[in-house]
Amino acid sequence: MEPHPLRGPVRRIAACASALALALGTAACTGGDDEQPAPETPSATPSASADAAPEASDGGGDVSDADLSAATDRFLGFLGVIDDQDWEAACGYVLDPGTGTAPEGERLQQCADGARGAMADYEEMLGPGVFDQLEASMVQAEPAADGTISLSLLEQPVEIPMTRGDDGQWYLSIPF
Repeated sequence: MEPHPLRGPVRRIAACASALALALGTAACTGGDDEQPAPETPSATPSASADAAPEASDGGGDVSDADLSAATDRFLGFLGVIDDQDWEAACGYVLDPGTGTAPEGERLQQCADGARGAMADYEEMLGPGVFDQLEASMVQAEPAADGTISLSLLEQPVEIPMTRGDDGQWYLSIPF
């Protein structure tokens, strides 16, 4: 099988996308330090993500091919708004376990402000169209036993699972 013609450059983009998603997850969407004392150290507790995911996906553990496709599309949508540096829109792809859907109101603003700060070091990598080369065939979505979906982009794991929200949409499962 021949490698994808964009494999080298896209592999670097995939690694960057995974790093950006993880940076957003660990630094941006954890709420304010003065606001929420519960999640001690979100960036150092991999089990926090696992703890948050089952809560939102309690409606069913069966993941269909349509779910895998929808999660893939949502992940690509997330990357599309990240490269545009639209932090409020990026936070719309993140599950707020308190509501079972995307954050709204003050929580959305906290997430967007945190994302903006967390991504400041990556600004030179971001710009409109950076992730436009990515397509659904480059994303591998696999169901997990807990009803979440694990993603990888050109065989580069994305360390944040996706979970079904109460509204039926798929979200990145980042603990608040």
